[in-house]
Amino acid sequence: MSKTVISCRTDGCGCAGRSEDAVGAVVRWQGAQKNVLNGDIRGIVDLESLGKLPNLYGLGPLAELKGEVTILHAEAVISRVDEHGKISTKHGFEQSACFLVYAQVKEWQEVPLPAEVANLNQLERILPELASQTGINSDEPFPFLLWGVPDQVEFHILNKTDGLLHSPPLHEKAKVHFTLYRTELEIIGFHSFNHRGIFTPGNSNLHLHLLTEDGAVSGHVEELSLAGLKLYFPKLSS
Repeated sequence: MSKTVISCRTDGCGCAGRSEDAVGAVVRWQGAQKNVLNGDIRGIVDLESLGKLPNLYGLGPLAELKGEVTILHAEAVISRVDEHGKISTKHGFEQSACFLVYAQVKEWQEVPLPAEVANLNQLERILPELASQTGINSDEPFPFLLWGVPDQVEFHILNKTDGLLHSPPLHEKAKVHFTLYRTELEIIGFHSFNHRGIFTPGNSNLHLHLLTEDGAVSGHVEELSLAGLKLYFPKLSS
């Protein structure tokens, strides 16, 4: 048994919501990707208001699409692209996001990742089944972690510089693409069947961000090899 609660704001900032299942796993979100693609790139999510929440995990685009927000283990990392095309990161909650999806997870449990799951598309297909095996209601949104040293991961960081009213074509142009090879990292991800265009992309049930072990690189995951990674789901209370 689970429930989803959505409340719509009257200030033009979109909707906020939460999804809670009977054993206490809660996914919350503020704002929506579809609003961003329709031109609203304001920072409507005050990260400092979330900064004191324990065991916090989350992700989203930085205000004005000038970077990415990644929250792991209650620590926020802001990644940007500098004037030389290099990645810079800053730790702290003193920023705002266009939209954000987040959850508080006290404890994680490892779940074996089948060897035949090699890429992100295959992970998307099998993830609900694996989550259900741990007791998670996969019909509702849920977070997950990946950790290890993948052979390759492709990712982007948003860096809007055109000053134009934002649109889907300009969103693609704002993405600065990077690739990492054999680098130890952690990935926070959220899965949902029902929130495309809200907190997952319009063509996927997944939204993932990475952070390297040294904290120097983070961004929005586009593709990765699963070999070398371990999968974790929230450990649910009995």
